[in-house]
Amino acid sequence: MGENTQNELYLFKHVQNLGQPSVFPPSIQGKIQAAVQFIIPELKLGKHDKNFIAELASKCGIDVYAVDTTPIENKRTKQPATLVTLAFYVTAANSEDNNRLIMLTSRLLVERFLGLLSFFVGAKLSFVHLQVITVTEERHYKKILPSASRSSMPILKVELPPKLDTDAVPDDIFSALFWLRRGLAERDPIDTFSALMVCLEIMARHIVREKPERCPTCGSQSITAIMREFIVSQLGANPTLFKRLWKARNAAIAHGGKPITAEVLLELTELKFDTAVLAFQSIKLGFGMPPDSPPLPNQGFFVTDAFMYLD
Repeated sequence: MGENTQNELYLFKHVQNLGQPSVFPPSIQGKIQAAVQFIIPELKLGKHDKNFIAELASKCGIDVYAVDTTPIENKRTKQPATLVTLAFYVTAANSEDNNRLIMLTSRLLVERFLGLLSFFVGAKLSFVHLQVITVTEERHYKKILPSASRSSMPILKVELPPKLDTDAVPDDIFSALFWLRRGLAERDPIDTFSALMVCLEIMARHIVREKPERCPTCGSQSITAIMREFIVSQLGANPTLFKRLWKARNAAIAHGGKPITAEVLLELTELKFDTAVLAFQSIKLGFGMPPDSPPLPNQGFFVTDAFMYLD
């Protein structure tokens, strides 16, 4: 193999291997056995909490067999953390779709579990080092690891332009930059996508001068029409991409009663890259810069551990 640079190496660095699962479902006809492991940083649970944690897992609307929580410690910071293992079943499909089904179900289970637990803790809980386990036909564990660790980022290479050709930055652009910065910083695909969409909506209202039709009920301009005009006509995006973005946006904010499903989570993860590029283009348009000119999202943003798996 040829010599790799540091920036190439980080793309293939696995996350921490969490070992064999502490709980795993027994074999049942027509069901796929699986487990998902992850670490919740800075969470310390007591022994008396285990029954309640098991109850939360059982409420997630997925066929959960068992849950185990193990107290651990960050070796570097000495901060407490909790290793969680959720063992569950997935109804078997055809063999080509089983791995994708396991991954989608595991991510949805984690999101629902953390949503419930965050509510009762009263703080946002996140996960790191998520990995999925199933079994092979030979009854061996098969671990599906993320292909890259978000904690292993490349060194930022700064290439700033000589000057910014604008006299003053309008308040709207500062507001959009506020949300763009949060979108670039978030690890969670829902938070990332949502923040970037807020950035786009602010810039759409700032730039689209000829407002589209008004809502016949409330009389306000339709944000859907404004965003379609901005993203398709002003930024030159494909109309099909806009439909995907807007459908995912409506699901993320529960507009129209659309639930966040496993498929929606996958769509949000895939769309965050397109949304980031559009958000950068929108800011450049506000600055009077060509949308296809630098800057672009740094390459570190395109490293994701959400649904990039390998055996």
